[in-house]
Amino acid sequence: MPMLQVADLDVHFIEAGAPTGTPVVFVHGNWGSASWWEPLLARLPAGYHGIAYDVRGRGLTAGPDSSYAIAALAADFLAFATAVGTERFHLVGHSLGTAISMQAALDAPARIRSLALIAPAWVDGMPAAYNVPAGQLAIKNDASLFATALRPLAPTAPDDDYWKRLVREGHGQRIEAALRNLDALIAWRPGDRLATIGAPTLVIAGALDPLTGGANADRVAAALGARLVTLDGVGHSPNIEAPDRVAALLAELWRG
Repeated sequence: MPMLQVADLDVHFIEAGAPTGTPVVFVHGNWGSASWWEPLLARLPAGYHGIAYDVRGRGLTAGPDSSYAIAALAADFLAFATAVGTERFHLVGHSLGTAISMQAALDAPARIRSLALIAPAWVDGMPAAYNVPAGQLAIKNDASLFATALRPLAPTAPDDDYWKRLVREGHGQRIEAALRNLDALIAWRPGDRLATIGAPTLVIAGALDPLTGGANADRVAAALGARLVTLDGVGHSPNIEAPDRVAALLAELWRG
């Protein structure tokens, strides 16, 4: 179980591919863990080194709570990337991980070879309708309710042992991380500043995404000046619902 001491965190991470290959760092979403990247790590093209870590307050990463502001999580990420030995890298985020990734690209643009955003977060602040602390408390207090709530975000993912593990790991997230995440996403509003990110950028959305798809994905792509690919028959989690299609899109981006 690889662990790495980074400032006040003991960071858990997984990796795949050629250790000396071109680095690709993956950032998972809220109520998730590094395990959400296993299908894509298994599909890395030759010559790449994939690294996925557990964000503060989630998975097996240990350490104190923070503000959980997006800028703070991006600082955690950049410190981890440095500690693991990646100075310049391709960056891939999912959901909350896309906000962390976009902020990291704003803060350290010279380090980003390319930026891929899967089910992108809101860039003008999370809609107030999603600010429901009682809902976060309810799913934390009831594992079966959490499993029921998570399923619509990956509607086409098989209900297999892998999915059940994702649910177990996700439910282990600290409630402090879940609650502070609400304020963090409401406050995070980079908007059109994202156009200053110079790296090649790709936005991938699911046509069935009930959370951040549709008009939101259009807005993110426009703010970045990025290509948007919307995958039919896929929800909020293309990385586990359609890994072959996502892997092909990522390989195209990295080659370019």
